[in-house]
Amino acid sequence: MASSPNTLRDHLANERTFLAWMRTAIALVAMGFVVARFGKVLRELNGNHIHAGEVRAGAIVGVTLVLAGVLAALLAASRFLQVRRDIEHGVVNFRPALDIALGVLVVAAGLMLAIYLSLTS
Repeated sequence: MASSPNTLRDHLANERTFLAWMRTAIALVAMGFVVARFGKVLRELNGNHIHAGEVRAGAIVGVTLVLAGVLAALLAASRFLQVRRDIEHGVVNFRPALDIALGVLVVAAGLMLAIYLSLTS
């Protein structure tokens, strides 16, 4: 089946959107890793002046951010494949639910990080 220029443009736009969400997912995973390790680094630099609860809280927040990044990547891949199928079948089916869910996921991750930082400062 020959592709029209519009179909090609639609596929390329879908791929760019997917890659943008993957960058977001990678940023969440990286931020989670940094947060999880930050408490341990502070403990090593300052001796035992850092409370063990703060280190544990950092690990919990960090792991949660990593899992949020993994979830964002899975949701983005699912959305990419669905839009790809829709393009191939000539269907225009705009469903913003996943976009909103991914946005809420990023906001929740940011709020969780802000709470963690305010409690450990």
